[in-house]
Amino acid sequence: MKHTFSIIDLIFPEKCPFCGRMTGAQELDSAGSCKKCREELITYRSADELPHEALEKVLKLYVPMRYSGKAKKAMLRYKFGQEEWLCEAFSRIMHNYLSTNEAYEDIDLITCVPVSPKRFAVRGYDQSRLIARKLSEYSGRPFRDLLKRNDNSKKAAFTSRENFAERASEKRFEAADPELSLFGSRVLLVDDIFTTGSTLNECAGILLGRGAMYVNAACMMSGRQDIYDAPLEETA
Repeated sequence: MKHTFSIIDLIFPEKCPFCGRMTGAQELDSAGSCKKCREELITYRSADELPHEALEKVLKLYVPMRYSGKAKKAMLRYKFGQEEWLCEAFSRIMHNYLSTNEAYEDIDLITCVPVSPKRFAVRGYDQSRLIARKLSEYSGRPFRDLLKRNDNSKKAAFTSRENFAERASEKRFEAADPELSLFGSRVLLVDDIFTTGSTLNECAGILLGRGAMYVNAACMMSGRQDIYDAPLEETA
């Protein structure tokens, strides 16, 4: 069987979505990137088991990648460059990271931070929802659309502390079902990038208000320097 995969990889090589290096299809299917990119980009080797100070409504935070360099470029291509296929790489990386940290043992269902209807109409897909549904497929944990985003929310530019405070106080999300009940459920909330924490807090607050036991969050990447108490591992 090993020889079969090797022959297939030689005949039908694929490119790493981060660096463009020719990589075997089997490796990409199982790991999401070439070995070199995994060594460089999977920055956070173990999960933050304690609540982050910016996430008062979230119990555990899982972030495998730093928002910089090739990872940042790939995320921008995924969100704004119509490269929907990158969902496969991101979801596989996140799944492997969650599995390594035994994150699936602590949850009953998976949901996501949704994009607005206007954004969806322009982009044609919801980047976090695609990843969340893949995680559900890989893990066997059910996916549910628990939240919806209001189109009427303002987009304050991040130019001052006032803008951050305005965004934190703005009600941008609500339960997708007015009768939603999550009594005793342990929820994994999936988003693409962790920045201020206002989005995760608002969404987690809604889920907790509907009876969730707790909410853990999984974000593909973050540019914050204070995610973990320990110093960040340097990338090449």
